[in-house]
Amino acid sequence: MLVLIEPDMSVRDALTVLLEGEKWRICSIDGCDELAAAIEEKDVVAVVSESSLPDCTPQEILEQCSLRGLPVIFTGHDLPLQGAVDLIRQGAMDFLDKPFPQARLLDLLDR
Repeated sequence: MLVLIEPDMSVRDALTVLLEGEKWRICSIDGCDELAAAIEEKDVVAVVSESSLPDCTPQEILEQCSLRGLPVIFTGHDLPLQGAVDLIRQGAMDFLDKPFPQARLLDLLDR
């Protein structure tokens, strides 16, 4: 199962349809309030999260996920290149600039 954190409902719905079409089970949430409970599920294998959330920072997401050994893929459209590099150096699996090729996300998840 994947945890998808995306505040924009249309993007969240589109990613859910894409990922479910690839046979992924999705736990879709719109912010960090639900993250701790979502990653406690035993079958969670990764988190895909928007990098600009109103209720937490990417570092908070990385900290929570690292405690469970979960890889995090961040997405976003307002982060400069250095910001994306910094997230990867801090432990993110990758950063995908929106709009990103669907195949790129699927390839990362296959790893």
